[in-house]
Amino acid sequence: MQPVKNSAYMESSAPPCQVDELIAAVYEIRRHAEDYRAIHMHFSLLEREHKQPFHRRAIATAFNKLIQSKSGQLFWTSYFDVFFICKDCTLSELDTAFLAARRVVDDSPILKEYIEAGQDDELCDWYDFENGIGAFIEMAEDLKNHEPKDELAGPSLKSMISNLSDKLSETTTTLASAYQETTKPLYDPIAPKDNLSPMGPIQLDQLERNLTNMEIFQMMTSQAAYVIVGNAQPQLIFVEHYISIKEIKKKLLPNYDLFADKWLFQRLTRTLDQKLLQALPQTNLSRNQVVSININVETIFTSEFDKFITEFKAHNDQPLILEIALFDVISDIQKYYDARDKLSKLGCRICLDAIDVQSLAVLDRSLLAVDFLKIHWKPNYKKLLGGPEEQRILSAIKAQGNMRIILCHCDTEAALTFGKAVGIHMYQGFLIDKKCKA
Repeated sequence: MQPVKNSAYMESSAPPCQVDELIAAVYEIRRHAEDYRAIHMHFSLLEREHKQPFHRRAIATAFNKLIQSKSGQLFWTSYFDVFFICKDCTLSELDTAFLAARRVVDDSPILKEYIEAGQDDELCDWYDFENGIGAFIEMAEDLKNHEPKDELAGPSLKSMISNLSDKLSETTTTLASAYQETTKPLYDPIAPKDNLSPMGPIQLDQLERNLTNMEIFQMMTSQAAYVIVGNAQPQLIFVEHYISIKEIKKKLLPNYDLFADKWLFQRLTRTLDQKLLQALPQTNLSRNQVVSININVETIFTSEFDKFITEFKAHNDQPLILEIALFDVISDIQKYYDARDKLSKLGCRICLDAIDVQSLAVLDRSLLAVDFLKIHWKPNYKKLLGGPEEQRILSAIKAQGNMRIILCHCDTEAALTFGKAVGIHMYQGFLIDKKCKA
């Protein structure tokens, strides 16, 4: 198979559509696909001003080296999505090319939102054809079915103007609807369409005042964590109780980004700590159920926490698990050590929360004296399988202890597949809840 040379598709100012060529190329290599990889870059989500011909040429240039040396092929959709297929290419080489392509549009406000939200990896889907060429073909053929057809061109400018004061005819309405249906992306937008203002001190003060007099029970929720070993039935290990930040935002501060400032957000979570400590003892908890709660280090030294522990122990015989964010621990390590000593005397367990899988190799669980480590699942973790990082992760998980690590936010099968591949046995997420209720 010959590498694709620069073509009119890359130079034309008209949106290119190479989905047919993409499908043909994949069918050509499917019998010997074990050495091939592909990526799908969702650049269709960018603003119109970042989809110009010079952007397209610069993005294509980012892959020139791999086109020449790795039998690379580049394809475009009419939405400005990009596909790149290559042979005998390492994940590192492919990732370098993708990052170079992304830098072409790094001044895009939408791209900046992805990066700030920690979701920039979701701009790109990764495929290993040895195991995933079937899924890739299915996706490409589905994409072809949704490409806009020439006969479904949108209404003319003259028609749009003439109908400003009149209702669109039934025929025009049907045509516009069909056009809209066939040109929308096949996936939900990752970045929010509305640019939210960051929560500042004034908004935080307003939010805290509202929380003070608010009935918090309606915003409390829980989620169980399970042990899953092989094909055995999931076994419940603990239930996490927390106040839903999503509900707080929706009801009290919908037009602001609560996560924009880490320090203000941490201050907000301390306020939520107080509300949870007051409300949880009043809920109907099972005496033999292991419970976990999220908490800040500073809250552990308050009189409200002391009162809560007394009430909790009166109604529960199991040790309480306290989930503390890594950011909170390293903000004041000495204060954390003091808190750890206090919790140890109270018979509590500690779970280090909000860490990424790469941190496992450098964290010393015994030095921090934590019982569990909770990894937040991210879609880009699937790229680590089959690469040089996989063995490092496997070794780190074994060293930390397979039964000491929890993979949370498991809302897709990809999360469970990754966890099983690297030897994790404890899971938490909506997908796990669904499986256990089935």
